[in-house]
Amino acid sequence: MKSYPECIACMFKQAVDTTRIITSDRAVRERVLRELAHRMDTVSLDKPPAISSRIVYDIITEITGEKDPYREKKKITNREALQLLPDLEKTVLASSDPLRAAVHLAVAGNVIDFGAGHSFDIKKDIGEIMKKPFTIDDIEKFERDLSPGKTLLYMGDNSGEIVLDTLMVKEILKRGTDVIFVVKSGPIINDATMEDAEAAGLTSLVKVIETGSDDMGINWERCSEELRSRFEKADIIISKGQANFETLSERKENIYFLLKAKCSSIAEELGVKPMDMVFLKNKANL
Repeated sequence: MKSYPECIACMFKQAVDTTRIITSDRAVRERVLRELAHRMDTVSLDKPPAISSRIVYDIITEITGEKDPYREKKKITNREALQLLPDLEKTVLASSDPLRAAVHLAVAGNVIDFGAGHSFDIKKDIGEIMKKPFTIDDIEKFERDLSPGKTLLYMGDNSGEIVLDTLMVKEILKRGTDVIFVVKSGPIINDATMEDAEAAGLTSLVKVIETGSDDMGINWERCSEELRSRFEKADIIISKGQANFETLSERKENIYFLLKAKCSSIAEELGVKPMDMVFLKNKANL
């Protein structure tokens, strides 16, 4: 997916929101925005938004020295999600279709995204999303794809959300499909890292590997050889969230995109309305 012109405005909003977390110093916040404006000519809209907007966080780190501004927020979302997990797991197990319930909860967890620039209430939003149908629903195709002996690569997204992913992972494992979960190698916004995977209990459930970089989505120029190899060999891939969709949408592998379309550009790309929920099998693999 290439960036839309509207992505430029989003980059400035991300810069404003993130620097406000770091400092109340107006002079520092002004420096960040002016530097971003100065470098904007170097930003290519031919690249995915997740790659184009990397410059925002590089500038913020350069000026403020802060590499992980969402550190405390990530811990809070993990803790809140873990508190909800026992009841949510009971909901999945009691469902007439546990896999569908788990997929629904996994996309419900996708509301936990500080980079998208919208507010959320984990408990309230999850309850509402569970009642909402998928606009694009390829769950039946996904279930047919699952079978013993296959390997599924699960591209994780955010902290907090990763806790709810465990429910979907467990349902996949019940079908005999092995799961390898992928997290970032370093902090970027509130994307999940190995620390979050450990907090969520994923490291004791399945093999967890890192992308090899601290980029949003997957930056194929900076990711590890291990990720490349695992990606190419996987029978099935789950791509969680917008940034992964942005950077994987043109790949030919057997990918299922699971996300909530939180902005108009992503919605347009998917052919849905903003805030619609999508579970889409990669059209290039049909």
